[in-house]
Amino acid sequence: MSHPDGRLNLRPPGTLKGVSSVLGPHGVGASPGEKKSRNKSTRGKRKSIFETYMSKEDVSEGLKRGMLIQGVLRINPKKFHEAFIPSPDGDRDIFIDGVVARNRALNGDLVVVKLLPEEQWKLIKPESNDKDTEAADESDLPEELCGHHLPQQSLKGYNDSPDVIIEAQFDDSDIEDKHNTTQDVLIDGVKNLSVCVPDKGNASSSAPVLKDDSTSMLQDPRTLSEKSLQKSAKVVYILEKKHSRAATGVLKLLADKNSELFRKYALFSPSDHRVPRIYVPLKDCPQDFVTRPKDYANTLFICRIVDWKEDSNFALGQLAKSLGQAGEIEPETEGILTEYGVDFSDFSSDVLECLPQSLPWTIPPEEFSRRRDLRSS
Repeated sequence: MSHPDGRLNLRPPGTLKGVSSVLGPHGVGASPGEKKSRNKSTRGKRKSIFETYMSKEDVSEGLKRGMLIQGVLRINPKKFHEAFIPSPDGDRDIFIDGVVARNRALNGDLVVVKLLPEEQWKLIKPESNDKDTEAADESDLPEELCGHHLPQQSLKGYNDSPDVIIEAQFDDSDIEDKHNTTQDVLIDGVKNLSVCVPDKGNASSSAPVLKDDSTSMLQDPRTLSEKSLQKSAKVVYILEKKHSRAATGVLKLLADKNSELFRKYALFSPSDHRVPRIYVPLKDCPQDFVTRPKDYANTLFICRIVDWKEDSNFALGQLAKSLGQAGEIEPETEGILTEYGVDFSDFSSDVLECLPQSLPWTIPPEEFSRRRDLRSS
């Protein structure tokens, strides 16, 4: 049975209008006690965002059998939701789409991936190549949408549509700093719907028709040539964390002042969008940060990731040090060196003792006899 406006009436037969019906596992009405017990058992449990990593044994076996592939993860700096690893056969790079598929791995990590079913592979334009795919000159998503993106396929075919309806199940339990205001966001695995306008000459078409966009945008992979598809995969294990897990960025207060997190953590926002946002314990922050956050709005900090749970959009970290004001050469330089793990500490006394102790220093005569002089070359 349906309503005049086209909505389905999901109320079971015999249910009085205005009376809700709670169905048990076999369609039998559940008692309020059973409903309360069921809610109590699930209360406090948080939905996992990322998959649990495979065991070392399963990874080793999968690599031997050729069911898994390993490679160095490379995240597109211009479009942080895109990542790649080299293909073992030397063909086009394997595509890893989105933060969820990346499974907490960072740029440069040695990862193990599992190929997705062929119908989930990336459809690319015939004239594009890897360089076009990886370094396309498109505007970046704003920082507030870090980790959530619009798939490339979802943008095709919309030019002729007057409107787009986006349905997304958006879990904002971890979203802070105005993340919960971004409702029109697509995340991994979300279905796209578009409104098709009827032809003007068709008088019978008085209402818009809702159609599944996936039918018009996605083709059967069997009808496409191999060159039109790019193998896609998801990360199932991190063999080696090559990334330093250090980042330069700024501190912010969490958006929800009434949340429990607000009383425990600040939000560290990295300058490099390929690095996730990080919860930092307030005890690591400057003493007056909570009362005077604007005083630190332009202060650069170094933060190191110490953990990243499966059920959290953001990692957990510790502040290492304050660098200075953003935009100044010395703080920015030190931040870059730290992020890339470059040791810029002073040389040890053992190293310094190898240098000539008396100055000015000249080349000893015996060195000319056993070396080739290239000074005039």
